[in-house]
Amino acid sequence: MSKYIIVNADDFGYNAEQTRAIRELYRDGRITSTSLMAVAPGAEDAARIAREEKIPVGVHLTINSDSEAQRWQSRTRGRSLSDDRGLRCSQIQVALHARRREVAVELEAQYAFLIGNGCCVDHADNHCGTLYGINGRRFYWEAYRFCARHDLPYRFPKSPAFIERQLRGRVPGLVYRLHRHIVSVGEQLGVRQLDDLVSNPQSVESIGDYEHLRRWYLDAVDQCADGVTEFFLHPAYPIEGDPGWQKRVWEFQLLRSGDLLQRAQERGIRVISWGEFREMSSIY
Repeated sequence: MSKYIIVNADDFGYNAEQTRAIRELYRDGRITSTSLMAVAPGAEDAARIAREEKIPVGVHLTINSDSEAQRWQSRTRGRSLSDDRGLRCSQIQVALHARRREVAVELEAQYAFLIGNGCCVDHADNHCGTLYGINGRRFYWEAYRFCARHDLPYRFPKSPAFIERQLRGRVPGLVYRLHRHIVSVGEQLGVRQLDDLVSNPQSVESIGDYEHLRRWYLDAVDQCADGVTEFFLHPAYPIEGDPGWQKRVWEFQLLRSGDLLQRAQERGIRVISWGEFREMSSIY
């Protein structure tokens, strides 16, 4: 089996700094994919750019906010998804309150927003893992059913290697069983899934500097297994007042350098888009 990677920039529409960075990276051929957040403040602007510049996007399914200070608004105003300020932030609050029926309706509304704005949607993925079962809820059923209805591949890796990387190898046996169960749900519904998934899990404090981040990602390319692996990053221009944002700036620097694509070429790994995966996944 051959090796393929998708280079995806998440959070298109998150804010002006993120949207600008992703737009430039796609124009320059440094990424092959992006994921648009239909509930983010810059969603309308990102959708307009995607339509005008013919940038295919994934629907970045989102049922939580990132910040208590700036709550996002759902597309449906579902009562179980939001309080009077907007979408809840924590996994615990989402798990306690969200109803599966309202989750399903919200996913459809976010997709409809992209289609209604003339976007070409080539895959689906999820913000903060709220639909992956890690909060104790079976929202992955809603995600897979959504993907099956719209014939969209989904960001969930068939290999547990992603979980091992995220948890630094400390994975309880129950997690492996849950992972296998979730993959089987996708298979049962005929949804195409990745073989592996790569994203640096470290905080900006743990990373330390740009060179550490760069080496981590280049090593991850070297270690790619057979099949299709998605690398997803969150590139952005700098903003003030958020030290953690520096990681996104470094990821932008890395993608803009072209080093990730060059390393893939040197290792004989084919770089593809989600659209290509959608067409080839039954035969690769």
